[in-house]
Amino acid sequence: MHGYTDSVDVPLHLPAHLVQLAPSSKASSSSKAKGKEVAPPQSTQATVYSVTEAWTPEERAEMRRKVDMAALLGYSTLLLTLNIPATCDPSVLSFPTPLFPDLDPRTAPPGTQGLVLQLWRVTVDQYGDDAVKGAGQKGWYGFANSTAPLYPPHTTLLAVAPTSLTSFTHVALSLSPPSAFSPTLVTLDPSLSPRLPFPLKRGLISSLSRAGVAFELVLRGVTRLDAPGDAPGDAGRRRRNWIAGAREVVRATEGRGVVLSSGATRAGEMRAPEDLINLCSLIGLPPSQAKDALTVNPQRAILRGLSLRQTYRGVLSNPTLLTHPATPTSAASVLAAPHIAPASASASASASASAGGGGGGGGGARKRPAEEAVGAGAGAGATAAEGAAPAGAGAGVAGGKKGKKKRRE
Repeated sequence: MHGYTDSVDVPLHLPAHLVQLAPSSKASSSSKAKGKEVAPPQSTQATVYSVTEAWTPEERAEMRRKVDMAALLGYSTLLLTLNIPATCDPSVLSFPTPLFPDLDPRTAPPGTQGLVLQLWRVTVDQYGDDAVKGAGQKGWYGFANSTAPLYPPHTTLLAVAPTSLTSFTHVALSLSPPSAFSPTLVTLDPSLSPRLPFPLKRGLISSLSRAGVAFELVLRGVTRLDAPGDAPGDAGRRRRNWIAGAREVVRATEGRGVVLSSGATRAGEMRAPEDLINLCSLIGLPPSQAKDALTVNPQRAILRGLSLRQTYRGVLSNPTLLTHPATPTSAASVLAAPHIAPASASASASASASAGGGGGGGGGARKRPAEEAVGAGAGAGATAAEGAAPAGAGAGVAGGKKGKKKRRE
């Protein structure tokens, strides 16, 4: 997984029974006060929703054009984004991995050109105050210990799009520590309004940076054309909003931990990496950091998302068995009689020591070097001094006692 990385949106037609409006916090508090609880409507429909089977032929062809365009523009990894609300159960989502096997390096035949690594990600869109208060409760999903195993197993990473200061603070302080449900990206689309939906406080930015959570700036508002229902001049207004909001993100983060993605719904909305690097000069991002926003930072986000979802809190990696060659004799002796092997070793050592001592007493004793002789003499002298010191001290004590007795007499 090297090279440039981009992210595009995937068409998602969720049925109405999967996106039921959960009870608001006020309604739930009033029901609890009366001793009643509002339960979400039980669905009798199928429990698995296939994302790709609901596509029209035009949407499927457009998705393939986006993958081909990513390969043509020089991207090596493409993240397929599923935008779901906080009231949608992620366990019902089902999608093939990879989306187009003939365009993925993991499954394509050898020698195929124009391959792109296709990975899936889930973004919880419109994560507001009600989603924060109702996380883990009935009708609300989002990010909680109870909802962590609900996300599809092929999900590479999780992202969140907060809409208020309360939800952003909750993400920075409560959701950023490593866990199975921790989001890896904070998605922002600055083109939607002249100002960001919340202020970027330095303490919250530091918490996200220490946890490894990056800011994702979506470029769709800059690259897309006016829709038939848009007012004249909306394209210029979106571009001005995006530049102002992106400059604020770069100023608050100092250009570190920023990810750029097209968020394209059509192939014509995608741009080459060199064009995006040039665009970053308008928001105060140097070319080196702009390149990191397309290569290093998204790769770190992918690796963090995989480690959080495949290991415990991203601490333990996948186990690897390491084998070392052992001495056959020692291994056989330890396996045969582990309690006898140390004794035999000590016996052999003592026998060799005694043999050396006996040889020294005989006439054929070898001459020790001068350094050994000097060391032995010093050791003997030290031992004699240590033995003499207690004796002298004892004599001094005895003499003192006799002197006291004579004085008393």
